[in-house]
Amino acid sequence: MNPITIDLTGLKGQFGLDDSQIDQLTETCVNAVSALIYNNWQAAAKRELRSTREEYIQNIIKVDKGRFAKQIVLTGILPNMVEQGASPFDIKQGFRRSPKVKYTIPKYSKKGKILVKGGDWYLTVPFRIGVPGTLGQAGFTGQLPSEVYDVIRKQGGRLTVKDIPAPYDQRLTREAIPASKNNPYYAPYTHKNSIYEGLMKRTAQYGKTSQNTYGTFRRAGANSDPLSWIHKGIRAYNLAQKAVDATDVETIVENEVTQFLETIL
Repeated sequence: MNPITIDLTGLKGQFGLDDSQIDQLTETCVNAVSALIYNNWQAAAKRELRSTREEYIQNIIKVDKGRFAKQIVLTGILPNMVEQGASPFDIKQGFRRSPKVKYTIPKYSKKGKILVKGGDWYLTVPFRIGVPGTLGQAGFTGQLPSEVYDVIRKQGGRLTVKDIPAPYDQRLTREAIPASKNNPYYAPYTHKNSIYEGLMKRTAQYGKTSQNTYGTFRRAGANSDPLSWIHKGIRAYNLAQKAVDATDVETIVENEVTQFLETIL
C-alpha cells in the first residue's frame, strides 16, 4: 500500500507558524490518523472474520518509526493468508513444522528384525466444535447439528459411528479442486470417517459453575493420504485497504489543524 503523507509546511506562511509548531501539529495529525486506521482495521476484522478473528487481530501491530512516521503491520502466516488470499494448499506442510510434532518409534521382532522403521512425523489436531447457536463465533471449527448435540449432551463419553444419527454418520467428500495458474489439480477426497466420530464432551469447573466443551481429534502425518488435508484456498479479505478507505484523512487533519490554530491565534 502507498504511504499516507501529511504535509503541513504550507501553514507556515499562511498563519505565520514556526518550525516547532509545524512539527507539533504534524505529529498530532500523524498520531490521530494512524490511531483511527488501526481502530478501523480491528473493526473490519471483527465484522468479517470468524474462526481466524482472534489470531488476526492479535497480529495487527503498531510500529513507532519516530515522531512523524507510524506503521501498522500485519504479522503471522495465517493472518497474511487471510489478508492477501491463498491458493489451495496442503495443510500437512504447516503441520509438519509444528513444535508439537511427534515421531513414531521403531518396532522390532523378538529376533531383532525391524518391523516398523519409525521416525515418521505425526501430529494430533484438535477440532473444537460449538453448540447450536455458535455459528460464526471465533474459536470454533464448526457448529454441532442439534441432533448430534442432543446425543452427546445426554450420553457423554465418546461417540462411535453407531451413536451418530443419520445423515451425520455418513462420510463427507471434498469436491475436486480444478488446476489453475497457481495450483495443481486436486482430485476429490472422501473422509475415512464421519467428522463427528470420536466427538467428546469435556466438563471444566470454573468456581461454582461448570462449562461443557465439545470436540474431536484427527491424526495427520507422513503416512496420511496425500489428498486428506488439502485446503481449498482462502479468498483475499483486503481488510487493511478497507480500513484506509474508511478513514477520512483530510477531515481528520482539517479538524486537528483547526483545533490547534484556535489554541494559538
